[in-house]
Amino acid sequence: MRTLTLSTLPWKGLLVWGIFGFAFAMIPLVFALTGDDLSKTARGFKEAIERGDVFLICVALVGDSLGRYVMIRKKTIWDILSVGFVIAYIVMVSFEFGVISTMLHSEATKAVIPDGLVQRHSWYYGIAVWILGSAAVIRTAD
Repeated sequence: MRTLTLSTLPWKGLLVWGIFGFAFAMIPLVFALTGDDLSKTARGFKEAIERGDVFLICVALVGDSLGRYVMIRKKTIWDILSVGFVIAYIVMVSFEFGVISTMLHSEATKAVIPDGLVQRHSWYYGIAVWILGSAAVIRTAD
């Protein structure tokens, strides 16, 4: 494994993943926001976030990271730990999405989800996906 500095980072790989992976995955949220502007409402984007749609996007994006780590032929202990962390992340985000979805569809528990919780977690999970994806791109760069 080589030593990483700013000059040796795989900038091209990071840019390609950032645009064609991360940015393209967020396009549905951009359309939800644009739909709000066109219809003069402010609920579409907010509802998409509150339903946990970002969680699904994050799981799909982190699947790319898992695939990159699994394909490494000569794994180090850090690669194995990264695979474990990515799998734990997938389980955690999927579980939270399932709980939120169940709570939203159950009439008895509609008021149980604290205000702002899903939005905050969407930010946390989005940042974590950015970090995990960038780390996987850096690790698997030629």
